[in-house]
Amino acid sequence: MKIKFTNLAVFVIFFGIALIEALQEQNWLKATLFLALGILSFWADFESK
Repeated sequence: MKIKFTNLAVFVIFFGIALIEALQEQNWLKATLFLALGILSFWADFESK
């Protein structure tokens, strides 16, 4: 079970920054959305192989 660096980098950059920004704005709906999309994306990387 090896994660490709590119997938991990995109995950951290896109979802991580979006989640941090939403938490700073205290926009809980947006934060929940980005967290759920991030988890779904991360899970899809493991399941597709």
